[in-house]
Amino acid sequence: MQSVTQTLASEGGLTRILQLMKEDLQACEREVQYDIFKSTLLPFLETISYPAVVSSALLENSVGTIYNTIYGSGGQYALKIFKTIAGIAEDIALPDLEPTMAAFTHTINLNGTAPLIQDFQELAQIFEALLSGKEDRQELSWINARKWLDRAGKRLGIGKSAPERAADKAQFQFEIDGPGRLSKDGPRHDNDSEDIGEIQILPTFQEITCTRSPYLPVLDPTHWHLQGIEGLLDRNFRLYREDVLGPIEGDIKRQLDRQSKTHTAPAKGMDSDIRMHTYPGCVINRLHCDPFEGLVVTITFDQPKNLANMSSRNREGWWTSKKRLQRDAMVCILDPAGHLIFGTVAEMKDDKDDAPNSIFQDFATDPYRARVTISPAEPKDAAVLADYFADTTSRAFTLLEFPGILLQAFQPTLSAIQSMFKRQDVPFSDVIASVGEARELEPPTYAQQRGFRFNISCLSTTGKQLSLDPKGDCDIKDLVANSTLDNKQAEALVHALCCQLALCQGPPGTGKSYTGVALVRALLANKRVAKLGPILTVTYTNHADDQFLEHCLDSGVRKVIRIGGRCKSERLKDLNLRVVSKEVDRTQVDRSESWDRIKALKAVASYVNEKIADLQPSGPAEALKKYLLRSYPHQHNQLWGVDEDGFQMYYFHSEFIIQTWLQGYSAANRARYLRRSVEQLLETSADVWEMSKVERQSLYEFWMQDKRESRKQMFLSALASYRESKNDYSAAREEIDLRCLVEADIIGITTSGLARNLKLLQRLPIKVVLIEEAGEVLEAHTLTALLPSVEHAIFIGDHFQLKPQINNFDLSSENSRGKRYSLDLSLFERLVSPPVGIPGPKLPLSTLETQRRMHPSISALIRPLYPNLEDATKVQMYPEVAGMRKRLFWLNHKFLEAGAETDELVATSKSNEFEVEFCACLVAHLLAQGVYQSQDIAVITPYLGQLFKLRQRLSKQYEILSDDRDLEALASADLIPSDPLPAGPATPKEASTLLNALKVATVDNFQGEEAKVVIVSLVRSNRQQKCGFLKTYNRINVLLSRAMHGMYLIGNTETSVGVPMWAQVIDLLKDQDNVGESLTLCCPRHPDIPIMVSEPDHFQQLSPEGGCNLRCDRRLKCGHACPFKCHSDLKHDNVVCLEPCSRPKKGCDHICRKACGEKCDPKCQENLNDINFELPCGHVVQNMKCWEYQDRDSYKCSVRVERTVPDCLHKIKLPCHEDVESKDFQCPTQCKGLLGCGHECKLSCYMCNTWYDKKHGNCTDKCNRPYANCSHTCQATCHPDTPCGLCEKPCEVACSHSRCPLKCGVPCVPCAQEKCSSLCPHSTCMMPCAAPCDRVPCSKRCPEKLVCGHQCPSLCGETCPDVCFCQQCAEAPIKSMVVDFIEMKTYAEAELDNDPIIIPKCGHALLMSSMDGSMDMASVYDMDPNGNVKGLKASEPFSTKKLKDLPRCPNCRGSLRELNRYGRLVRRVLLDESTKRFVTASGTAFGPLAERLHKAQKALAEDEERSKKLSLSMSLTFNGSRGSQFNLINALTKDCSKYFEIKATRLAIAQYFAKVHRDETPFARLWQLVEVARRRSGRRDPVDLQSPVSLVAFHIMALGLLLRCDVGLLASVLNELGKLKTGPIGLHIKVDLAENLKDCNNFINEALNVKDYERAVEGHTFYVRYAAIQLSYLADPAQSQALRAHAETHIKDADSLCNTHKGKLLSLVSDIKDAERALRGGTFVTVVTSEERRSVLAAMAKEFRGTGHWYTCANGHPFTIGECGMPMQLARCPQCGAAIGGQDHRPTEGVARADDMERELAGMSLN
Repeated sequence: MQSVTQTLASEGGLTRILQLMKEDLQACEREVQYDIFKSTLLPFLETISYPAVVSSALLENSVGTIYNTIYGSGGQYALKIFKTIAGIAEDIALPDLEPTMAAFTHTINLNGTAPLIQDFQELAQIFEALLSGKEDRQELSWINARKWLDRAGKRLGIGKSAPERAADKAQFQFEIDGPGRLSKDGPRHDNDSEDIGEIQILPTFQEITCTRSPYLPVLDPTHWHLQGIEGLLDRNFRLYREDVLGPIEGDIKRQLDRQSKTHTAPAKGMDSDIRMHTYPGCVINRLHCDPFEGLVVTITFDQPKNLANMSSRNREGWWTSKKRLQRDAMVCILDPAGHLIFGTVAEMKDDKDDAPNSIFQDFATDPYRARVTISPAEPKDAAVLADYFADTTSRAFTLLEFPGILLQAFQPTLSAIQSMFKRQDVPFSDVIASVGEARELEPPTYAQQRGFRFNISCLSTTGKQLSLDPKGDCDIKDLVANSTLDNKQAEALVHALCCQLALCQGPPGTGKSYTGVALVRALLANKRVAKLGPILTVTYTNHADDQFLEHCLDSGVRKVIRIGGRCKSERLKDLNLRVVSKEVDRTQVDRSESWDRIKALKAVASYVNEKIADLQPSGPAEALKKYLLRSYPHQHNQLWGVDEDGFQMYYFHSEFIIQTWLQGYSAANRARYLRRSVEQLLETSADVWEMSKVERQSLYEFWMQDKRESRKQMFLSALASYRESKNDYSAAREEIDLRCLVEADIIGITTSGLARNLKLLQRLPIKVVLIEEAGEVLEAHTLTALLPSVEHAIFIGDHFQLKPQINNFDLSSENSRGKRYSLDLSLFERLVSPPVGIPGPKLPLSTLETQRRMHPSISALIRPLYPNLEDATKVQMYPEVAGMRKRLFWLNHKFLEAGAETDELVATSKSNEFEVEFCACLVAHLLAQGVYQSQDIAVITPYLGQLFKLRQRLSKQYEILSDDRDLEALASADLIPSDPLPAGPATPKEASTLLNALKVATVDNFQGEEAKVVIVSLVRSNRQQKCGFLKTYNRINVLLSRAMHGMYLIGNTETSVGVPMWAQVIDLLKDQDNVGESLTLCCPRHPDIPIMVSEPDHFQQLSPEGGCNLRCDRRLKCGHACPFKCHSDLKHDNVVCLEPCSRPKKGCDHICRKACGEKCDPKCQENLNDINFELPCGHVVQNMKCWEYQDRDSYKCSVRVERTVPDCLHKIKLPCHEDVESKDFQCPTQCKGLLGCGHECKLSCYMCNTWYDKKHGNCTDKCNRPYANCSHTCQATCHPDTPCGLCEKPCEVACSHSRCPLKCGVPCVPCAQEKCSSLCPHSTCMMPCAAPCDRVPCSKRCPEKLVCGHQCPSLCGETCPDVCFCQQCAEAPIKSMVVDFIEMKTYAEAELDNDPIIIPKCGHALLMSSMDGSMDMASVYDMDPNGNVKGLKASEPFSTKKLKDLPRCPNCRGSLRELNRYGRLVRRVLLDESTKRFVTASGTAFGPLAERLHKAQKALAEDEERSKKLSLSMSLTFNGSRGSQFNLINALTKDCSKYFEIKATRLAIAQYFAKVHRDETPFARLWQLVEVARRRSGRRDPVDLQSPVSLVAFHIMALGLLLRCDVGLLASVLNELGKLKTGPIGLHIKVDLAENLKDCNNFINEALNVKDYERAVEGHTFYVRYAAIQLSYLADPAQSQALRAHAETHIKDADSLCNTHKGKLLSLVSDIKDAERALRGGTFVTVVTSEERRSVLAAMAKEFRGTGHWYTCANGHPFTIGECGMPMQLARCPQCGAAIGGQDHRPTEGVARADDMERELAGMSLN
């Protein structure tokens, strides 16, 4: 059906559907109409309404398209076709009407305007009358057709009157203020509405700060503002939302109040109410789109203060143990300025990148800052996050965590209710939302068909055939006699099967689950006949879900699927939907769609991340330039064109142009005071250089704001596309899940899981839903379980047990204020026992009455609630509780609860230390009997605080088992161990090895559980006699009904006796003498000895081993007497006898020295001394073990001797018995062989040597090769066959103004300060700080005075040294310092007036002449014969060894960068280094990019799938710049997965092109600084910037990649569009590639200028390919002929370049031939790089390595040579192919000492 449906939704299929819809059937005769209906229309309607088709997630779009086509404009086609069917409906049989009504309903549901068209309502009424005339309530086809028509009627609003708003207002005049616009004062805030569909689930900022009370509907429906099912859904939505989010709103409001009062960040840690953790100092660090997690935001925040002094391991342990910020935890980013961003904690794997921003979560590394990643809960928050991410100003964010609250636990339920409110398709709504008396409930719809009977023979144990007529009487006695059901269970089963909404009450232990399983078996036996589909079983907890499904498996049901991830059952793990769906066979459509959607999802996520990167305000000037080029090209051309003085401003840095323009320097006098509007300034006639400074600032701010908004909208648009792709991906996954679920017999799910998977479940044909423990389920959850397809609902529960759990006590029926709301009133209880005075139906109820759990003495305690409760025979046969005198007892005590001594008010949780210790002792006593195992004993308590202390105390002795809900509650209350470190190795637990776990739980979370012995800690004992939680009969009932054999209550009777039910229980216990202040134990060996315990210590005193205080009189197995007190047989059998062992040793006369209970050693371990036994090797052994002497002939000598290993000749010391000549001997000596990389082998000798060869392993040393562009060495593991990467160490470049913040391998940004620090009264440097100094350094002595009054000893222009260096005042060590390495003069002997001293920071002073000599000043200055500087001198970049390293101190190699005298030397080397880094970084990135393009082009060429998702218009025009063409292609292919990678590659190449642009080279940046300085000084003669050294042509190489990508992408898209030309679309395509051809010509010329012949040849081929494309769209023969002639010229030029230069250019011959074939054949195909060309590019990328020595080729291109630094072999330039290298350390001819750069630097002088 998948392929059929997709074919119908294709272009051809839709054309055929339109032909059918447009056919004028109404003009035909009635007989013809009927024939067409039967032959054509009916099969079509059956196909498109087939349940598997309509419910398929994979076909959702296709089905929607089909029904949209059927509908037509304004519903015209649908009305015409269904009116035709209505006209012949009398002749149509009922089985044919069913698919017709289904198709009619789907047409209305899938077209939103249908309810607005009156004709559809009239048509529905016609069908209504038709079905009424054919009424046959026992015919299944009529029943189903009726069901479909009812759904259509609800959608069209038939039979539903709109609520009268004015009349409703009168309902609220006394006490209730209505919602939204119904409120007398108007809406309370921006999230207050009378329509719950308009209410945002999570609260808004206005809602939290609102001071008015929210509108909360009361229980009485007569006071609702909506009636019926709408009012019921409205009430449950509002109350449930208030219950969950009300406390959160209060916490956030209090947080805001605290911050507003203090105006400071909140205190770190946790709020006092324990409902919220606060983390201040929140900073948004990263915004990222993960393909599967979606949009996430990474934030950092302040660590809690107590973690600052911890180790990282302890910090991590603290976060783990406290369960803070764990996966899915609900959090909120609070901006006091007016924003809230709710979300959940996301756990994501960190990126492979080592950058700090690639880490998603880190709580341990930084002692002051933690990092976490959050997934926003609301899509609308993406816009706010984009603003935050783009904003550079600091904001006072606070991160709030709400422990114990999971967004997925309530958000899906609330969303489901909103959806139900909109659809209003809730089954049984006339019953559950009724305010009148209950009507008689009919059998389920599927059971109303004629002749239907339930076959229940599966329940028969005698083989008798059993059946049930749903409309007749049933012989209950016959069912009981032939099944395992008792009388009431049989009645409940019959009632549940025969009633469409059945209620069954099961008191404790009466077999609710057993009856439920019997119901499931009976229903499954009739599944095929009744077409039931899967049966949905819903429970409140995961544990109950597991239990019920396990019972079903035990009863023989096999096709079971569980939905949900928190399964604890090993039997059900392989039946989880996630597991089952992996094993299902996938169709070809499944595989294809899934793969395509995954690729699309990843590509769109990558595109979103690119848009996120654009949000950040990095490089504002360059970003503004791109924005203006795209949005305001006229203003762009004015700013980046020719200025008024005729200077080419293109070469200026963008930042300089913008800042110059903003300063208003060029504004005319008349324009300085203009204040035109932005609209006027944007007119094309306005000149940006004629604007006033105010206008410029105004326009700049408008541009920046508009740019930010534009980028944000692009990001939001990309994110919307991602969400669409994510929905498509989820739909493909759901299709597999759907196929699995359809095959299931039973689907088990929890209430929260049901809401999360509601959309999936609604696609299933589920007719029966069974809800377990329905009395404990909130009405909101129960409503979501009533799927639209449900025809039969069965609620099994007990309203006398626990009510639904809610958070807000003010909404509880137990509260006098909350009784009017009664949110904790379940739907089950409301239908069984409506509250007094509240209108509503009371439905019939079947009650089970025979309990099979409790001993009669225990069940008697709850019989006041269940007067008819009976005890089964087996419970009367239970044994007595081992070790106890009585099976039921209340230990009464007066020990007060914690806090009661000071009359403390009742807190959130209570504890009682006495009861904790007494319970622990009682547990130990019971387990000591050796009768009970872990699952047999349970300790329960009503309070969380007591649970924590019980777990803490008992865990010291036993493994503890607690319910997940209890553990979550403990975590939310922060009641967890304070030790942050993970627990060490488990110590042996005291008691017995039989114990695996002990059940410890709260009363509320122990419902549905049982244990043989239950110990109850009641906790409350206070002077006020407040009973607390246990004042309600529901909890008391659960507490008293969990025990099977025995129950022991520990508590203060005076505290509890004030509660009526407790008073009855205490009276019953007193009547049986089961209440007292002492608990009587029983010794199983001596039952007559009285043992009375009233305090914990009494257990150890009176029954230390579980028996009595007498000594054990039974003999041990070994025959010795037992030394312990009286104990059980289990303990007795495990006693270890400590008497001396009496067993003799074999083979000697020694005795065993171990204890009797220990196992003897197999060999005698006695020491024999002074035996002096001589071994065959000649060594003598003085001492031996007895067992060694007995076997002395096989004794191995352990004396260490030196021997030579035969093969490797290593001399080693080893035990004497080891044979080095054995073939199995392995020499352990380190190999130390010389590896190919030059390092020594670190492996053991035997690992490298074999009998035939010697092979070493991989080198593990560090590389340590020196980088060519810095002083560091490579620290990576040795990699001899691959070049070193970029240097990762911090850059050392610094000046007196600032320090470079980048990594060493990244080109430095030159210092932009205009004034150099090198100056003195005699000479001044006129260059900017980053440029080599242009002044002759001053050689005179500094005239300044030191603090001591003597003249400064240093040079003029240098910073004066400390007074300690004064030649007159200095101490002896300073004066004796040698300052002249030639004449060895000391400081005291130096003549400073002629030769001043230079003192660097390191303190190693030298005379100027000595320091100059070590610096090789002659390499950059002309020197006179006396060594004085005469003038500037050109140097040799990249080649001079003396200029390779920065000048350093001759003594200690310390830095001399701070010395102004050597500024020319320092900056000369820094400029060289920066240029080298630029070449290395650019070359390193080029290779992977070229390879990525090759793979993307190849994948595009090999993808033969036709693009079906092109976003087309009737006319397409490809013209303008290549950028605008790409934007058009991007829009056309936004849904085509085959183009995602090539488009992403194109964006990556464009980003690379921007980074390697000529303006980004270090020389160009320096030139800009110099040019600005020249202009400001008044110079007008421009400096030419055309140097092959400074213009490193990576931008040409990048442009070549970009052109190759563009021409291939354009060719592919035009090919796809060409396939559509003959179709019905009538597509018109216009192509004008004039700009493309111009770009190719410019590219060729620029490549030739820098002698890059490879790129020139590529440019010729690109021109030819563009020409071939253009020729296919040219109509003018003259233009075609001219263009073809130009293209042929380019082919000839390309051939000529290849023949002339050969070498690597020969790899482009195949490209030329391909382009020529395209031109000759008039076709164009996707451009794919040849394998030969690909190899050349890969090799070229490797040659741009960062190690070795630098030279320039004959054409001026830089390259490196490793080893000694001189060329040793002939090679070719990686860029132009010119000869480089040489032989015998001599460079080949043409390898020049590049002095162009120095000449250009000299030309930059400002003098």
